[in-house]
Amino acid sequence: MTKAAGREQVFPIVEAFGYAADADTPESRAARKTQTCPFTRTLCEKMVQYRYGYCSLTYAAADDENQRRTYAVCDHRLDGGPVDTAIVDHFGARAKYVQIIPEVSIAEPRMSFDYSAITLDASGTITDVAVIETQAIDIRGGGVGPAWRAWLDGSSDRWREYYTAEALTKKRKDKVTYGVNMANIYKRLGLQVAVKGTFLKGIKVPLYVVMQHRPFEYLRRRITFQEANGAWDLTFMTFDYTGKKNADGTLEFAHVQTIRSTLADYVAAMTAASMSDRGAFLDRIKRKAGLTD
Repeated sequence: MTKAAGREQVFPIVEAFGYAADADTPESRAARKTQTCPFTRTLCEKMVQYRYGYCSLTYAAADDENQRRTYAVCDHRLDGGPVDTAIVDHFGARAKYVQIIPEVSIAEPRMSFDYSAITLDASGTITDVAVIETQAIDIRGGGVGPAWRAWLDGSSDRWREYYTAEALTKKRKDKVTYGVNMANIYKRLGLQVAVKGTFLKGIKVPLYVVMQHRPFEYLRRRITFQEANGAWDLTFMTFDYTGKKNADGTLEFAHVQTIRSTLADYVAAMTAASMSDRGAFLDRIKRKAGLTD
């Protein structure tokens, strides 16, 4: 079986509305009926914005040596337990008094932060603060819209037929071409951590990055920052699927590792990674200009 064929024969969607796609529990049925997310306890944001409510996909990336893995493709999959773990890490016993404020934006420099966790004194003055960024992975390629429609129709076992029907309607090849954009983790998240980390260090606010462990491994192979021995500015907390299903139909997503670094070491490692890309970039220019042998 080829890699492409293997991809086409496995239902792509692993979680929908926060529960295993094949779960049949009171909780999973209620989430499907109300289209709510158990991690945010609100309406599924992806469903509201894009009409898709899947949380994770299965995919065998080249970086995985063709071993199929589950990838979280919605940042809210990192909400709930993973964000709470970061809060406990920073605030300790004070975690029960923490208020979490989502999507705090500033105008200069223009940026936003997923969550700001704060504690207050009796007068309402902020006594401590930490910023938490959650990071999933993006989908590339043709997407999994047909598989999602099959799931909504209760026809997951016939999902491949939905791709065929869409291909006929749109007059294109009948293929399943979705993937996960591992490279974007380095390009987008790598720079965001440096930019946001620099701003936050200047105002003495620690930055937590909460993400899935497998994409973090890819990021760290590209940006080979060292762990801090003493004080730190950045904390990466990673989580991953264990393969276990909870009684309510959710999938276990457990803490794997906590890695801390200084901003200076992270930026130095990112700069070194960027310089290693210089040769490849110049080669691309030469090929485009017809200057290669």
